[in-house]
Amino acid sequence: MAAIAFDRFEDHLELLNPLQNFAPERQRVEIYRDPLLGHTSVYNPAIEAGLKVFLNDVDRELLARLAEETAQNCVFCPERVEGVARFPDALIPGGVVRLGEAVAFPNLIAMGGYHSVAIVSHAHFLELHQLTPELIGNAWLALRQVMTAVRQRDPAAAWTTVHGNFLFPAGASLMHPHFQMLIGSTPYTQHARLAAACREYLEREGSRYHDDLLQQERAAGERYIAATGRWHWLAAFAPLGSNEILAVHEHEGDLLRMDAEELRDLARGLSAILRLYQDLGYMSFNYTLYARREPETPDGFQCLLRIITRQNPAPAYRSDDFYLQKGLQTELMLHRPETLAARGRGYFPGV
Repeated sequence: MAAIAFDRFEDHLELLNPLQNFAPERQRVEIYRDPLLGHTSVYNPAIEAGLKVFLNDVDRELLARLAEETAQNCVFCPERVEGVARFPDALIPGGVVRLGEAVAFPNLIAMGGYHSVAIVSHAHFLELHQLTPELIGNAWLALRQVMTAVRQRDPAAAWTTVHGNFLFPAGASLMHPHFQMLIGSTPYTQHARLAAACREYLEREGSRYHDDLLQQERAAGERYIAATGRWHWLAAFAPLGSNEILAVHEHEGDLLRMDAEELRDLARGLSAILRLYQDLGYMSFNYTLYARREPETPDGFQCLLRIITRQNPAPAYRSDDFYLQKGLQTELMLHRPETLAARGRGYFPGV
């Protein structure tokens, strides 16, 4: 097993703090570098002491009002769900997949190949502790049926990601709990980086990165949390988002090579993490589950789920960063660059 280096660095800021009558203060900043991808995360102990600067309380009156208002025209609610988009019968007979309360169907505005949505529950709004393993698992298994149909139809569709945007701070356009899935021939930025880094690690070290990571983290015990079946849960050393928790499958990189029970094990773990987040005072989150078709030559890739918290809902606030930016490091273009340039030229007369 290759030894993974968990690099941390320190920096400092000296200031006269106006909140302490301008008393001298020296703050320590800690920089964490991800061992696989090299991105950095920053921690300042003063943040935990003054967390309310970064986290407003859950406003349940606001959530109740928004739930009541948005339910009036929600197409994901059971009485209107017949109005959602449908797959061609040649792909999914009947156009949608139903499993328990879950309903899977194509997204009305695609952001990738075979872009699918899964309604998670009949209820228009759920608190995090109400997202049970059964609800989460059925939504994933409904999407898995779409994945199976795509795999049979399109050999080029090798890259799969599953996502959640929960409430408006996470970029959700609808309050009703739902997940999304992208399947395509090309991985988006973060997915490609992850796959390439796993392959390079295997070639360099002769072992798989996440095997080594799990062995090292379990032995140290500092960031390892628990296992649900073959999924292992740990706090991210250098998170890509706030309060990031990882789930790593102990050997598989292809969701379609797992049985239903393994997805239900993942759902058990995610439901537990969501209860943790709610107890910590959070109500909004994003997650991304990375997978790919099993290649002919081993590439060291193992399925990985990243889940992060977002700000709590506040009046008139919605984020324009959702799973595409947070989980895939890919931006949504609202105009083609050529169109934007053509419009822009009109503002530079005589140039």
